[in-house]
Amino acid sequence: MPLGLSTGSEIGIAVVGGCFVLFALCSAVLIPRYRPNFPGRRLPLFVAITILFFVGMMTAVGVLGRESKEAGAGTQATTSSTTSTSTTSTTAAAAQVIAVQEKEFKITLPSTTLKAGSYEFDAKNVGKLSHDLVIKGPGLSAKTPVYNPGQQQTLKVTLKPGKYDFYCSVPGHKAAGMNVEVTVT
Repeated sequence: MPLGLSTGSEIGIAVVGGCFVLFALCSAVLIPRYRPNFPGRRLPLFVAITILFFVGMMTAVGVLGRESKEAGAGTQATTSSTTSTSTTSTTAAAAQVIAVQEKEFKITLPSTTLKAGSYEFDAKNVGKLSHDLVIKGPGLSAKTPVYNPGQQQTLKVTLKPGKYDFYCSVPGHKAAGMNVEVTVT
C-alpha cells in the first residue's frame, strides 16, 4: 500500500495511525497499571473515544488513500463507463479490443505479449471489491476510474514497444497480486 500513496498521504496516515496505536497502548497497558479499575464508571466515555479514534483512522485511510484528481489529469488515455450489459464502441480506427477481467486479487489478460498499436482494453470487474485499471509504460500513464463489481470500464491507449505494468491502484491491491507485466513488440 505505501508504494501507491504520495508522501503526504503516507505521512498523514502514519500520524493518524500512530495516534490510534498510542491510544490503544496507553488504554491497554499504561493506564490500567496505575488505575486498576480503568475504565470503571467511565466505560461509556472510553467506548465513545475508542469509536471516535477508529472512525478517524478509517476516514483518514479513505480520504488520504485516494489518488488526487491532479495525478490522473496527466494521463494519455480516455475512459468511458459502461455497465456489464452494454456493447463496446468501434469508433476508434484500427483499435484492437482486448478483454480484461479483474477480481480479488488477479488481473486476467488473454496474452501478456502484444504488438505495438492502438488498443481498447475492456476491463470488467468480476470480483466482489471495487477496482480500477492502470497502465504504465514507455511514455504512457493511463487509468480508469475505480468501478464497482459487475461494472465495466474501457481504456483506450496506444502502446509503443516496451514493457508495461498493468495493475489496480486501489490501496493494497497491487501488492496483493493485481499486477501483470505486458511486453509490447
